[in-house]
Amino acid sequence: MITKLLAITLLLASCTDKADDQRPTGGSIDVNPKEITVDFEEQEVFVTVVAESEWGSSLSDQSWCTVSPTGGLKGETQVKVTIKKNILTESRVNTLKFRTHSSSVEVKITQETSTTGEAMFIPEGYKLLWSDEFDGPALNTDNWTCEIGRGSNGWGNAELQYYTDRTENVDVRDGKLVITARKESYQGATATSARLITLGKVYFKYGYVTASIKLPKTANGLWPAFWMMGNDFGSKGWPNCGETDILEMGNVGGINNGTQEKFLNGACHWGEPGHAYYGPSYTNSYSVQNGQFHTFTCIWDENQIAMYIDLDTDPNAKPYFKMSIKDFGDNEFRKDNFILLNLAVGGNFPQIWDINQVTALSNGPAEMEVDYVRVFQKK
Repeated sequence: MITKLLAITLLLASCTDKADDQRPTGGSIDVNPKEITVDFEEQEVFVTVVAESEWGSSLSDQSWCTVSPTGGLKGETQVKVTIKKNILTESRVNTLKFRTHSSSVEVKITQETSTTGEAMFIPEGYKLLWSDEFDGPALNTDNWTCEIGRGSNGWGNAELQYYTDRTENVDVRDGKLVITARKESYQGATATSARLITLGKVYFKYGYVTASIKLPKTANGLWPAFWMMGNDFGSKGWPNCGETDILEMGNVGGINNGTQEKFLNGACHWGEPGHAYYGPSYTNSYSVQNGQFHTFTCIWDENQIAMYIDLDTDPNAKPYFKMSIKDFGDNEFRKDNFILLNLAVGGNFPQIWDINQVTALSNGPAEMEVDYVRVFQKK
């Protein structure tokens, strides 16, 4: 009996050891190289993955790197890593992790910054949240939607233009977004132009919001704008969604004063539940329609909204608009906002409703160029 029990015990032990040996481990994984260092330019690099089973990957920061494919099967796979241009003033590091069920390995990606002055100005105490540098071959539709048509009553302002997504009206050329207003008969309108929004695609709460813009000569009749609205526009409607106008030019006040190239407006609109607003005008000390790019910046936090011209080059610039945020009806300025860019023609703002009185288009189309739009948030 003892001999039989011993034999059974040995047999069970042998079976158990065999089962342990055959139990799947998930497979090992290895990569080459394990460390990548590149310069500041946009580029592609490749990593060789060798895995004994199915594998996947993840990035610690997906804002400036993408991976293709993100996973694969047993064997050897070439993985492409696309790295965006680094326009920051400092180098940055990412971690690309590959894993199977039971094994993982990391690749460290370091991207240097530019040493030739191409790096981005970053305001002190902030970090970059999002930007569009317009470096691609076409408008990035992951960021922007082109609004089409004439809106209701000329987009609520008796504007003359029909907004399109044609390249004649909106294009990306030489690293710039170009919005072009044209005097032409189109879909019942007497002018065309473009209006771009990030609604539902790019939105944020508070920040240092800035754009570098080369404005056209508004003369009489053009109305360029860089602004924000609440991302709940679809459910709340206007003005309860809130509106922050960082830059508007072309107002009748500047026309009457002969100061079109210096006269601008910042404004905030909200509902209580009707329409309330604060929008003082401002005459700058120099032209911002001088054929040069100027930055227009909104610094927005839970207490205040302030707007500046060329703050990146003049840190002592005083705000041309400042408003304390109170507890308005729907807390319009304490929630996510999206960005808008447009170039309107005529309407209530310049108080011109006849295309023949729009002198800005008398000699042909007019262009509004945008070098970049950036959103920073506090560290």
